[in-house]
Amino acid sequence: MWMTIRPDFNKNMTSEIFKSYYWYKVELEQVCRNYLLPHFGTKAELTQYIILFLEGEKAENINPTRKIRRQTSTVLTADLITSKTKLLNSGFSLNNEARKFFANYFGVQKFSFRKSMGIKMRKAEKTAYINATVADLIKFFNINLNNSINNNEEKTYQWNNFVKDFFNDSISKEYSSPMKVAAILWKTVRDSNRDKKYSRELVIKNKVLIAEFLK
Repeated sequence: MWMTIRPDFNKNMTSEIFKSYYWYKVELEQVCRNYLLPHFGTKAELTQYIILFLEGEKAENINPTRKIRRQTSTVLTADLITSKTKLLNSGFSLNNEARKFFANYFGVQKFSFRKSMGIKMRKAEKTAYINATVADLIKFFNINLNNSINNNEEKTYQWNNFVKDFFNDSISKEYSSPMKVAAILWKTVRDSNRDKKYSRELVIKNKVLIAEFLK
């Protein structure tokens, strides 16, 4: 049976109930602060801290997944970055300077980081793999993770995937404000324990809610 309203977080809820609902990152950070859990990191990392807590682990025994990577105050500019630059303890970060370097490397005007690059960077931080270099990020640039939806990192992109799938459905063209429609449909699944995925069935079931946006 589907629950339609997401309950407020409380320390007595089961981890299964917690996982069945969508939580914004800012909400996860607040929960972690309230219960003295590590409160920095990716959405997937924050979620894991809370799951451990709900499954009985004491807060003081839950350690940050991510290790501190910057043991230098140096901030690398684009002209100082090379494929041999170490990812850790060098001042390298996935910032605007790195974006400039990759734009020049790939010969494009505008460069956007891929999710696979971010995941690789976080893995290097988590494992303290000091031999990882920018060349490793370049290698991961073309890796397609679309088939890895169950990956914890990928789950943080649920809203983006939802919108993309809605716009790829021809039915979205029947609405004058498709982004507003997507937001309304998203809210129906976000606040429930259903899969956070788009389907045309959502449009049909919620046609009254979105009727005003029909062309």
